[in-house]
Amino acid sequence: MDRWHGLTDFLSSMQYWSEVQNALAEGGKFRSAVPLYEPPYLDGDRLVVPRGPGNAEDSEGYTDYSILDQHDYFSIRSSGRSRGNLYSESSESWFGIFSDAGKHFLASEVALTTRLRIPGKRLEIVTRRWKNLGLAPSWTEVAQPNPGGFVDSKTYYRSDNPTRFYITVNPDTTTAFLLDLNWRDLNSALSEGIPGIEHVQMPKFSDD
Repeated sequence: MDRWHGLTDFLSSMQYWSEVQNALAEGGKFRSAVPLYEPPYLDGDRLVVPRGPGNAEDSEGYTDYSILDQHDYFSIRSSGRSRGNLYSESSESWFGIFSDAGKHFLASEVALTTRLRIPGKRLEIVTRRWKNLGLAPSWTEVAQPNPGGFVDSKTYYRSDNPTRFYITVNPDTTTAFLLDLNWRDLNSALSEGIPGIEHVQMPKFSDD
């Protein structure tokens, strides 16, 4: 199986969200420059997600992201500067397959940030609709140290496909619901309620 299966869908989703941000900015409904990220690109075992104008370095600092293939799993990596202090590259989430890492990054770092930067009425934080539902059907959790060595951690995996798993530093059952969505349903859920983007066309996805 292609280690980077789902990359085309991830890139299409990133482009879609850049177009959403541009549409919002043109309508005066976005609190920063656009886009948040430039097109991602592969550099060996790493998918680099470059900062765009909307995430430029400022007085608070900056954060650089990438998704690294570490052979046993994919990790979402971050490094940067916060309030004058540089911090080295680290990870707080790991995934068995790339497409799940991509979906998590899209939801947490792209769509959520976009929704929070729309002025006026605060939009729903989509993951909260699953917060009190426990773990999604067909998912199981097991307590075990994470790859970073944190002992008090849990691994969540699909009972019918153990190669699909994720690990986060904090307890996180809502991510399972996101990962169960196909790419179109994921993007539809994340863009729900955003005003003025009806003309932004969603791309075709491999799992349509």
